[in-house]
Amino acid sequence: MADQASRYASPERVCDIVLKGGITSGVVYPLALVALAEKYRFSNIGGTSAGAIAAAAAAAAEYGRHTEQAGFDRVARIPDEVGPNLLSMFQPTPVLRPLFDIFIAASKAKTGAARVIAVIRAAVGGYWLSAVLGLVPGAIVVAIALASGGAGFAAFGLLLALIGLVAGVIWRLLKAANTDLVANDFGLCPGVRQPYSSADGFTDWLARLIDEAAGNKTGRPLTFGDLAAPPGGRPAIQLAMMTTSLMELRPYTLPITEDHRFVFERSEWDRIFPSGVMAFLCRECAPFAPPAGEAGEYYYFPDPARLPVIVGAWMSLSFPFLISAVPLWRRDFTLLDEAERNKLRRCLFSDGGLSSNFPIHFFDRLLPNTPTFAISLDDYDAKRNRDSVWLPSSAGSGIQLPVQPFNGLGEFLMRLLMSAKDWQDNLQSTLPGYRERIAHVVLKSEEGGLNLAMTEETIRKLVNYGEQAGETLRDEFDLDGHRWRRFLVAMARMEETLDEVAKAYEGMPAGSEAFGDFLMRYATDPESYKQDATRVPEMLKRGAELAAAGAIWRAKPTIRAGNIPKPPTNLRITPKP
Repeated sequence: MADQASRYASPERVCDIVLKGGITSGVVYPLALVALAEKYRFSNIGGTSAGAIAAAAAAAAEYGRHTEQAGFDRVARIPDEVGPNLLSMFQPTPVLRPLFDIFIAASKAKTGAARVIAVIRAAVGGYWLSAVLGLVPGAIVVAIALASGGAGFAAFGLLLALIGLVAGVIWRLLKAANTDLVANDFGLCPGVRQPYSSADGFTDWLARLIDEAAGNKTGRPLTFGDLAAPPGGRPAIQLAMMTTSLMELRPYTLPITEDHRFVFERSEWDRIFPSGVMAFLCRECAPFAPPAGEAGEYYYFPDPARLPVIVGAWMSLSFPFLISAVPLWRRDFTLLDEAERNKLRRCLFSDGGLSSNFPIHFFDRLLPNTPTFAISLDDYDAKRNRDSVWLPSSAGSGIQLPVQPFNGLGEFLMRLLMSAKDWQDNLQSTLPGYRERIAHVVLKSEEGGLNLAMTEETIRKLVNYGEQAGETLRDEFDLDGHRWRRFLVAMARMEETLDEVAKAYEGMPAGSEAFGDFLMRYATDPESYKQDATRVPEMLKRGAELAAAGAIWRAKPTIRAGNIPKPPTNLRITPKP
């Protein structure tokens, strides 16, 4: 143990890391983190979906880095736990278990024909009572025909029995999809252990992992507030995750910093979080009395200091249809009627990957002094991929996105969805100053993703890919080259931005009021956001200085005309999710 501890006790450098979503592909991450932890201390850690799970484990391990049996020693043991137990961790509710078995049967099949047979067998076996009831009318006809000696009538009965069986199973499948799945917040698995199982559910296991990696023996869950103030005066750890509010059509970065926007209802969260986590939340979070008098036991959503890491991770992981969405409630103040505004509206939070599956923008700095590493999970293509793990090897490497064909209506519809939600992440990953810090792990169709039934051998292969990715980033990343590229890009964009400021102050386009004149006229008595009288002169002075700098920076040669990394970039103001 002493030798193991010494591997992580004194990291030479500091880094940030961002981890991409990918459901079971997340098994890539543990040994990647372990390899990096030998050389780097993690300052800022972020991820989405399965990447958020790994980010939570990394943050906990960084918090417990110097605790015996905890830290990255604990993270290194994850593959041995997940390998033989991955499928058992995903436990559907009893009523949805047949639907889950159908999904697993389909994922195990190797060919299209085998998949059809496996799905039919699982559907009939799972909903055997509906199948039997569907058989009954036809069976009665067959019995009557056999008793009366009518062979043709018996054949009709057999056909009727087959039709009845199919109809019975289809009816039950539709009920499962339209009623049972909806009642379980559009997910098969709520997360916690189910009554029929003796094994931990995924949420139970993850909550325990986080506390063990952190060396947390306080009896309460590790929180984002704990990470912000590690023991012994050690540097703070920032953990960030993406989640998606489906009713609001927008992403949120966890932890949510807007106080008292959301509340949770205890009985709903009892279904998805371990009892110890719920006891902590109900003790630490202030009760909420609904103005409209809705039934239930409500509490304010915890502030960052009190938000358990497990809650943030699960809100980011909730993959549609596989994992139940996380319900929160809020009032809608856009409604005109006061009585309607006072009513609570249910909001479902689902997979952060719906909004940003690769939040490479996390922790971005204009001029970085430390790297923000990232690990991307890519699709394998025999014509394109020679190595299972690769890191851009030159300034121009990784600048283009692959051309990925698709077949059939289903793949067309999926590609529409993926293009709409991932285009920003995809383009961001090709930019200079980003692409050279992304390690790519290439996975085949049967590896990772929704393949819950992967063999232990396949899981071990993915784990080894992750270890290779971590070692590649640790040993081959060129920080000096990275910082030089970021400087060039940043200076070119700042030059362009300052030029726009100068043009605004000069009254461009022609015929418009110069921005400096507007400020002199308006800033002393604006209609909103009034400023302290001593502040306005300084603000106007700084605005004029920026405009003057933009005019000076027009002098030839301009930075933008130099050998600047491609593709072009923008410097713009965007909302913080």
